[in-house]
Amino acid sequence: MPKKTETLYNTLLPLKIVTFNDIIQISSQIIKHPVNRRYIYQKYVKRLVETEKLQQIRKGLYVVLSPLEKPDKYEPDKLLIASKIRREYYIGFHTALEFYGCAYSTFNEAYICIQSNDRFDPFHYMRLSFKPVFVKDVNSQITEKPYLQTSLRVSSKERTFIECIDRVQYAGGWEECIKSLDSLEGINYEKLINLTLDQKKENLSRRVGYILELLQKSSPFYEHINPNTLDKLRAQIKNQPQYLIRGKKGTLNKSWSLYIPENFEEKLRGI
Repeated sequence: MPKKTETLYNTLLPLKIVTFNDIIQISSQIIKHPVNRRYIYQKYVKRLVETEKLQQIRKGLYVVLSPLEKPDKYEPDKLLIASKIRREYYIGFHTALEFYGCAYSTFNEAYICIQSNDRFDPFHYMRLSFKPVFVKDVNSQITEKPYLQTSLRVSSKERTFIECIDRVQYAGGWEECIKSLDSLEGINYEKLINLTLDQKKENLSRRVGYILELLQKSSPFYEHINPNTLDKLRAQIKNQPQYLIRGKKGTLNKSWSLYIPENFEEKLRGI
């Protein structure tokens, strides 16, 4: 392997997942003069792909393979790939639950939260799939978490809780969602309630309150919730009762003015 190509490869290797822009930036430091993108691709990237040092994940995104790794047997890191798809993003919903180590199940999907003007098409890489979830705000209640040789932008535990309840389809459905939240420790409940109220969505307040009360009975992480905290959510309930699951009739929970489907809580026994 030519010296500059080898130097580039050795510099990329610790990063593991790189964008084409990463390669351009690092190449300019090695070559020490302005670089042409087409030239870098033809001279270096193409050669590294042909020698199985790089493998393309999608256009402009690559995994850097070590000498002991083979393209067909490589075990991709879902979170590392997800962190490189967009610059303005955060890891959210069930993927955030997995990061926090509380997800009841492990999914082959990664949810990358972005604004709609930064959209990308869902794509598959090996056994994994990567899907955008459009949100209005990618900066509030987002934390930078160290991960391997990089950092991840992940929704805070409080925002993760609220968003999973609000858009439960991205949390694996109700059973997966609640069984996962049951093990999410370290939540600041005052912050959680205030963030929920900031949404000004009455049905969300009902749902969050109901799920918190449910978890309070089953999980040591939730047993110390102050009842007065939940009363702040109850105070927001002004209108007619709503369905927890749209179109599914059930028994009215008067405390939260929610119709709960038959056997809903039975499915959660054992959490």
